[in-house]
Amino acid sequence: MQDKGGFAKGMRAFALGSTIAVQFAVSLVLGILGGRYLDELWGTGPWLLLLGLLLGLAAGTMGIYRTVSRFIPNKEPGGKNDRP
Repeated sequence: MQDKGGFAKGMRAFALGSTIAVQFAVSLVLGILGGRYLDELWGTGPWLLLLGLLLGLAAGTMGIYRTVSRFIPNKEPGGKNDRP
């Protein structure tokens, strides 16, 4: 049987993983759908779809970085995430 501290750590890890997965997937899908919509609207071929894909990847990567950086302690003294 697992203790409560281990269970809480497991649930936090699960929450972090699911947050990262959903954030990345939503950014990617929104970029693709937006690019596809604008391609159909303006008849620009696959170019805006590709641009939307790249923007979605960039937004997803930035979201992952921002989410994970909250969980990594800052080593600089006086940093925002500096924990005792």
